[in-house]
Amino acid sequence: MPPPPSLFFSSADLQLTRENLHREPLKSATPLLDLPPAEPLAQAHLLALRYRLRGQVDSGDAALAALSEMASVETASRLAARKRAFGRLSVFALVRDMPGCDEALASELDRLPEDLHEGELLEAWWGSALRMAVGILRNRERDIASAVETYRRAIDQHIHPEGYIRGIVDIKLNDDGRSSYERQHSATCALALIAEMGAQRNMDLWGYSQRAVSIHTAAAYTHYYYFYPERWRWGAGLTREHTDRIMRHEGAFYELVNRRQPPRGIEALFAEQRPFFCAWAGGLTTLTHGAPRAKERRWKLW
Repeated sequence: MPPPPSLFFSSADLQLTRENLHREPLKSATPLLDLPPAEPLAQAHLLALRYRLRGQVDSGDAALAALSEMASVETASRLAARKRAFGRLSVFALVRDMPGCDEALASELDRLPEDLHEGELLEAWWGSALRMAVGILRNRERDIASAVETYRRAIDQHIHPEGYIRGIVDIKLNDDGRSSYERQHSATCALALIAEMGAQRNMDLWGYSQRAVSIHTAAAYTHYYYFYPERWRWGAGLTREHTDRIMRHEGAFYELVNRRQPPRGIEALFAEQRPFFCAWAGGLTTLTHGAPRAKERRWKLW
């Protein structure tokens, strides 16, 4: 059986994208494929997506070369390192059937630290997303099971019924509302990525809930305060300028949320932010997840 085309979409999803390239919002997202940014990880992701979407082998080769060049680059913090490592594995998944990819992927995985479950809560959740990606790429069920356990514990213990995440925004790091909102946003992103990776393996993590609380509770809360930052109660100083920057930086996961269960008013967010792209938050998700899936037809006898 050939490897899946991505951590976040199936072959059927990819075909749906191809069939809708002439329609919005995909039409507006497509030019980004041909205008790769200077930032190496973002460039590698878009090159790999060109290979996967269009079959351009030279783009796949270039993506692999870019991954090799960034292998020894150090990042400033453990959280940033985990996000970027997750982004690199997302690229590897897109070019998994390219010659030379298995060897390059093995080298990448060997460089990953063993303590992905450690760190403060936000770091640990991104470590779990990374560990799930490793499990999928290595076909290692114990890593997948560990990430799923972390995800369910997050729903059970950390997402408050109101939508804020305990241990993320209510810890006294400082009184900066911008920082606490960014942490809420990033934590929601990590959980959404785990949920979508699970969905590609027929695991309904999107539907997992406790006390009527799910990942969608956190996504709706984060989305609400994007538009109403002055009401944010976890520190002072949050503004629309801040929420706009945070969403533009790491909001690509909202296309995944929208496909599963659209939050109320999501169209206003899309009008401001599309097309979404973040190399570690799902990729160019407006292109890969922006086309609505066909609704199931229900047959009636009369």
